[in-house]
Amino acid sequence: MLRAILRTSFLIVLFAALPLTVSAQTNPINPKIVEFDPSLDQAALTADGQPMVARYDLLVFLQGATQPVTTTSLGKPSPDLDGKIRVDFSTILVGWPLVNGTYQARVAAVGPTGTGQSDPSNLFDFQSAVPPPPPPSCTFTVSATGMTAAPSGQAGSVTVTASASSCTWTAASDSGFVEAAPTGGTGSGTVSLTVAANTGAARTATVTIGGQAYTVSQAAAPPPPPPSCTFIVSPSSTSVAGAAGSYTAALVASGNSCSWGATDTVSWIALGTTSGAGTASVSYTLSKNNSGAARSGTITIGGRTLAVTQASMPRPNPPKGIKLSSVTTK
Repeated sequence: MLRAILRTSFLIVLFAALPLTVSAQTNPINPKIVEFDPSLDQAALTADGQPMVARYDLLVFLQGATQPVTTTSLGKPSPDLDGKIRVDFSTILVGWPLVNGTYQARVAAVGPTGTGQSDPSNLFDFQSAVPPPPPPSCTFTVSATGMTAAPSGQAGSVTVTASASSCTWTAASDSGFVEAAPTGGTGSGTVSLTVAANTGAARTATVTIGGQAYTVSQAAAPPPPPPSCTFIVSPSSTSVAGAAGSYTAALVASGNSCSWGATDTVSWIALGTTSGAGTASVSYTLSKNNSGAARSGTITIGGRTLAVTQASMPRPNPPKGIKLSSVTTK
């Protein structure tokens, strides 16, 4: 036989954590704990090995009614040390909270062979709405603690996992060079990050997602390439006498770091300076021209050409009145 024996009229519904209010019938007000003795078949099995009691249901009736206004499964909790079963039904009662009425309850033992109900409980009242317990606090985790972005800029993403689908979060960057989208959401989701190109020193930003810090580091911008070097040689051409001599050419460079080299094309030109950087004077010497004819050569400095023309040394005047004979005459 299935039996649910309850303290005081077989069922005691204990009081909620609200101040106790006593009516003329001393009915509990806004209860939340049901206490009962388990069925004698709590641990029994059917012939095919199934538990005789699969669960207990709590049925709440208006006083004198035969049909429950709500039925809630209590599961099959284990008895306490004193042998009684106690369940806080305030967080699981379907239709909670009931208001403005006097009620009784029964506990039904439900199994594969049928249902057995206890006798009615003591009377109790729901006189005002009892707010449901607050939802659990939300917690969030992110899939990584940060990223290192290239100086040229980079896109990335981070996954935020919420402890419940109803938990809302926000995403915000503390620096303008990192953009987070979306800026908020509900439940788990993904935040896309866009890191702008860096034109200065190394920098760091913090993106806060659901209260969790995500660090974005970005290296400094690479130095700009050196400017292209240009050179001017002055003069670009020169004509000199046939005698040996020393000369200079002026080289103007577009920058002090611009390096250059100097070469010549003929043996009679000797360079005093063959390389350097920035603006400079380039010296060279010419040997004497005894060839009897003018000659030309070039000097190249920083890719620019100096044309050099050297006249021949003058020859002595020729003798005159030449005459041949067999006798020397004076």
